[in-house]
Amino acid sequence: MRLNKFAELAKKLPVVSLADVRSIIPGLRQETLSRWNRSGKIIMVAPGFYVLPGETNDETDLFAIAGRMYTPSFVSLESALSFYGLIPETVLSVTSVCTRKTRRINSPLCTFIYRSVQPEFFFGYEAKKGRKHRFLMASPERAIVDLLYLRRDISSSEDMLELRFDAETFNGLDPMEILDIADRFNKPWLKGKVKILLKVMKNA
Repeated sequence: MRLNKFAELAKKLPVVSLADVRSIIPGLRQETLSRWNRSGKIIMVAPGFYVLPGETNDETDLFAIAGRMYTPSFVSLESALSFYGLIPETVLSVTSVCTRKTRRINSPLCTFIYRSVQPEFFFGYEAKKGRKHRFLMASPERAIVDLLYLRRDISSSEDMLELRFDAETFNGLDPMEILDIADRFNKPWLKGKVKILLKVMKNA
């Protein structure tokens, strides 16, 4: 009966927290959840967060889980760039930007990575509708700036060519929007990197 209640709740949320469970099943012990996890009735995504087996079927489910486990955050960097078709790789982790401490969660579903930025840099995202749940994701322009800001190993034109951006998709974006976002970070070196990337992609 208690597992049925859990399942009803889990079908409504991207991921169920321990607080969610205790709100509908008062007095439920964490040992019970651990037992359900060991028997395969539920999956512990991270300590205190659970999903039902077979309910996470595509990347948008993972994006929604990422946003609910660590707030405030939005999907960005390689995860967003792959989603928009800007890079060819299938990304095996979900990378988000947050205002809290940088964190990495290794789970049975995938690896969730959270990269920290200052609160004043928490902008440039929008709500999107996934297969079942809504999630927050950077605009393509913001995801590009995040990559250049948080990946210090990317600096030269050669580094940027190695990213293998899809030229047609990239050049369909607004270059002034990318520059404006970089401006808001107030980092001259970042704007310099953006200008190098724009030149590289214009000639691609």
